[in-house]
Amino acid sequence: MTDAAAVSLNGNESLLSSEFQILLVDDSNADASIFQLAVAEASARVKLYWVASGEEALEFVHSRGRFEGLLPPKIMVLDLNMPGPTGFDVLKAVRADAKTRHLPIIVFSTSSAQKDVNLAYELGANAYFAKPMSLETYISKVRIIIQHWLDLALLPVSSSAPV
Repeated sequence: MTDAAAVSLNGNESLLSSEFQILLVDDSNADASIFQLAVAEASARVKLYWVASGEEALEFVHSRGRFEGLLPPKIMVLDLNMPGPTGFDVLKAVRADAKTRHLPIIVFSTSSAQKDVNLAYELGANAYFAKPMSLETYISKVRIIIQHWLDLALLPVSSSAPV
């Protein structure tokens, strides 16, 4: 990992400097590493947290267990196809809770099936991107996500985050 590595809450911990927190929820180490590389290339203003399960994602957004005391993420990038609670389950749970329902959730999945896209939006996803096969396109999509949510979009402020 490079100096501009993401915070891996699954073991290898180091920081990207910034105040814009992204929570990546993806059970694939390879995809998380590529996402981390793309984020490092896109912006030095991002702190990336990575968890590998839906259960950990819900603990993180609720500041429970080993995530207690961490500021809530500004956005969540969510894979759908995970063992245990799936991305769909995470979407449902986050949107059902008044404390977390404002959190922008960007689905980033290998599935481009229309039924998955439709269901993700029905459950409250703010955007849906299919993971591309090409590394160059993958990095390009991550840059677009970062640019949109970091530089262009106005985001809600969590009631548990300092203003």
